[in-house]
Amino acid sequence: MRIENYSMEVWQGDLAAGIWDTGPLLHSLERDRPTVAAILQGERGIEVAVVQDARQDVYHVGMIAPKNMYLDETVTPPSSITLRPADASAARKVTALLDSYDQAVLQMQLNHLGDDLAWAHESFEPGTVTDPPRHDLADAFTRFVAVAPHIIAALRTNDTYTFNKHEKAFLERMDAAFGRPDPAQEDAGTTPQIPSVDPLALWLIDGEGLVELARDASRAAPAHTAASLVRAVAASRALPSPPVQARLALSRR
Repeated sequence: MRIENYSMEVWQGDLAAGIWDTGPLLHSLERDRPTVAAILQGERGIEVAVVQDARQDVYHVGMIAPKNMYLDETVTPPSSITLRPADASAARKVTALLDSYDQAVLQMQLNHLGDDLAWAHESFEPGTVTDPPRHDLADAFTRFVAVAPHIIAALRTNDTYTFNKHEKAFLERMDAAFGRPDPAQEDAGTTPQIPSVDPLALWLIDGEGLVELARDASRAAPAHTAASLVRAVAASRALPSPPVQARLALSRR
């Protein structure tokens, strides 16, 4: 935890600009201009802001926007919460806030992957991809490769969504191409069968299917299960930024 000083108005603006919120915290910052805030950071790099509202003797708790990730305006930020001193339900409320944050970030991450694919499909006709591929296409593929193992692993351990036989076969195929080796198979001295299809071509053909399957599973799952999927965001922070065309959300779901 760190305490940040916002005694100058320009600094207060910096705090408000960093808050990712639709609730009372943002309204309090705009109305009262607090001079200090506590910023709590978790081991995943997620940051939470705590600001005291002295007039009402309460604390507003909200999320800092995720770093190195462009914010999708179609995704509703998690709403901040208000706690009274010694609130017995504080832990439950903060946990629910973090779950809402995970769900929102997961939705953005899947939208970004979908936008990458929409851009790639509009920019490259079948048979026009060069070897090696153009750098912006390679960057988009790299973002998918960094996130896909986390999504696949979370889907394979998801016990709240019932996969039909076609979805199971599809997930097995994507796992063989983009997932991580199964520890049981490693212990037995075997490795998954890698498809003969070129990985980049497989991404262009079937990447959208994995994104949609993750969307379906996240809608059906309780909020807290999104955390296992959203950890993929941390793995992709150092990757190149998406092409400008992809940021325009060519075909938003």
